[in-house]
Amino acid sequence: MIQKKRLVQFYVSEYETLAKKKKGKLPQYSDFEKNANRLFKAVKRTRPSQISQSGLEDYHRQVKNIICYAFRKNRRDIMEQALTEIVPQLVQMDLHFLLREQRDGLNGECLAFLKRTMPGEICNRPMFELYPLYRRHKLQNKITDLVPTRPEMEFPETLRMKRHFILHIGPTNSGKTFHSLERLKEAACGVYLGPLRLLALEVYERMREYGVPCTMMTGQECIEEENSRVTAATVEMADYDALYDVAVIDEAQMMCDADRGHAWTRAILGIKAKEIHICASPTAEEVLKHLIGLCHDDWEICHYERKTALVCEDTPFQFPEHVRDGDALIVFSKKAVLDAAGRLESNGIRASVIYGSLPPEIRRRQMRLFTSGKTRVVVATDAIGMGLNLPVRRIVFLQTEKYDGVSRRKLNVSEVKQIAGRAGRFGMYGTGYISAMGEEELDHIRAHYQAYEEPVSQVSLGFPQILLDIDEPLDAILKVWSSVAPSAPFEKENVEEALFLYERAKKVKNKIEDFDNKYMLYRMITCPIDIKDKRVVALWLDYCKTYGADVALSKPRLDEKDRGGLMKYETYYKQLDLYYQFSHRMGKIVDEDWLKDQREETETVIMRYLSKKKQDYISRCPYCGRQLPLGYPYRVCERCHSRSDIA
Repeated sequence: MIQKKRLVQFYVSEYETLAKKKKGKLPQYSDFEKNANRLFKAVKRTRPSQISQSGLEDYHRQVKNIICYAFRKNRRDIMEQALTEIVPQLVQMDLHFLLREQRDGLNGECLAFLKRTMPGEICNRPMFELYPLYRRHKLQNKITDLVPTRPEMEFPETLRMKRHFILHIGPTNSGKTFHSLERLKEAACGVYLGPLRLLALEVYERMREYGVPCTMMTGQECIEEENSRVTAATVEMADYDALYDVAVIDEAQMMCDADRGHAWTRAILGIKAKEIHICASPTAEEVLKHLIGLCHDDWEICHYERKTALVCEDTPFQFPEHVRDGDALIVFSKKAVLDAAGRLESNGIRASVIYGSLPPEIRRRQMRLFTSGKTRVVVATDAIGMGLNLPVRRIVFLQTEKYDGVSRRKLNVSEVKQIAGRAGRFGMYGTGYISAMGEEELDHIRAHYQAYEEPVSQVSLGFPQILLDIDEPLDAILKVWSSVAPSAPFEKENVEEALFLYERAKKVKNKIEDFDNKYMLYRMITCPIDIKDKRVVALWLDYCKTYGADVALSKPRLDEKDRGGLMKYETYYKQLDLYYQFSHRMGKIVDEDWLKDQREETETVIMRYLSKKKQDYISRCPYCGRQLPLGYPYRVCERCHSRSDIA
C-alpha cells in the first residue's frame, strides 16, 4: 500500500491543478467564509464509520467547489486550510471504504494512471469508485498480453498442418450435407460436428446403414461402438487433440450466433483433419474464406442450388380450415405450439409438436409420427429450421413475430429463409410452398423470402481458458474479456448465463469446495442448463455444493405429489441431463442403467401428454373459460376485460 503522506500529496496536487484550470460559472455563496467554515467543521467532526458512500461523494464535490472558489477569489487562507486540514480528512474517509486488498493495491502506478487518464476526477469522486477502474485497466492489459492477437494462434499444432477445406455452399434442401457425408463414410477416421443431438443421431444411424462403425457423442449421452471409424457429435463436443482424415462441420453459418457460435469458430480454426467439409448457407461463404485464410490453409468451393421450387402462396392461410397433410405450422413459443396443436386435435387433426425444451428423443418420436403419416401436420418453433429432415410440403407461419430475449420483433430475412426453406422435401415433393396467417403477415414473409440476405459479417469468439491463470476473480475476468473489442470479423461470445450462475454460486461460496479454483468453477458455470427453470438451477447449485462429497452425484428426484403436468416432466428430464453433464464435467460416476430407465419412463409420460392431452393447452379466458382466438396476445378475453368488476 502507498504511504498515506504520498496519497495526501496526490489529492492536494489534483485539487490545486483543478482549481487553476477550472473555468466557467462558480457556485453562488451568500457568505463564502461562513459556508467554508461550516463545511470544514462538518468534515472534521465526521468519523469515517459515520458517513455513507453518497455522503462522502458529496463531501468531495463541496470541498472541490470551496477550493476552486477560494482560488478564483484569491482567498489563499481558505484554500490553504482546505488543502492542509480537510483534504487529509477526505483521504482517511476514502481509505475506510476500500477493501483490504484494494488498499494493498493502491500504489504509485495507480495514482499515475488516475492522473494520466482521469485528471482531477478524485476531486469529484472518492477512491472507492476510481480504484476499480484502475484494476480493470490492469486486468485488460493482462488479458491483452495473454490472449493471442489472432484467435487461430490458440491452435499451434493445427497451424502447422496443411489442411484442405471443401466448402459446400447452398440454401436449404440443396443436398450439401448429403455430399459431405458421402465422403465421411469413406474415412478411416472421421468426425461429424452439427448443431443438434438429433442431427448427430441421424448421421450415426446413416453411418450404421452404410456399415460404418460409428460413435455418437453429445452433451446428453454417448453411444460407443467397437472399432468405430466415425464420431457423430454436437459441435461443442469436438475433440481438438484427435487427428482425423475427414471432418464435416454442418450449419456453419451459425458461427455468428452470440450464444453458441464460438463452437463453430473454434472448430473451423482448430479441428485437426487433413480434409474438412463445411456445410453452410451462401451468407457465410466470404467469412469462411477469411477464417481459412488466417490459418494459411487452402480451399475449394462446391456451390449448390435448391433441388425443389419454392412458391409463396397468394392468399393468406386460415386456421384450421386450410390445414393440409404435410403442413408445418410455425409459431415461436412452447405455449403457442401446444395451443395450436390442441386446437387441431379438437378439430380431429392429429399433429406432431417440436419445440426447444422438448427432450431430443421425444422430438425424434414426434418426427417419426409425422414421417410415418400417423400425424398429418407438425406444429413447431423455429427449431425446425435447424437442418431437421422432415417431409414438409408447406411451411405456414402462424406467427411472424418472436421474442429474441430482449423484445418482440418481426422475423428477419435470415430467419424467414432458414425456416421457409424446409418446405418441399426433395424426393417427395416437386414444389414447396410458403404461407402465413393474415394478409399483412403473408406480405412480410413474401417480402423477406425474396429479399437479399446480408452476408455474415461477424463470427463469435469463445472465452480462452488461459485467462483463468490471472489472479483476479472469475467474474471480473469474464466481464473485462467480454468488453475488449477483438479485431474483425470476431465478436465475443455471450457470457451472461455464465455470469448469472457465477452470482448464484458466489452467494454460497463458503459451501463450495473449489470456489477459489477458477478452472473448476469455470467448468461449473459453463455447464449448459436452462437458467429460466428454477428447479434445474436449484439442482445445479446443490451439485456445486456437494459434488466433492462422494464419487457420484445425488440423483434427481421426481416429486410425485407435484401436479405440474407436462412441465414437471420436462423439468425432470432437464435435471436428468444435468446429472449426466455435471457428472462428466467433474469426473463423477454415472449410473447409466438408472439414467436410461428414468429417461425412458419420463419420455413415455411426456409422449402420453402430447398424444392425448393437447386440448388442455388451448388458451382460454381464466374468467369465462371461453376459447381465445389463436395468437391472441392477452390472457383475458375482450368481453371479460371490459367488465368493470374484472378490470
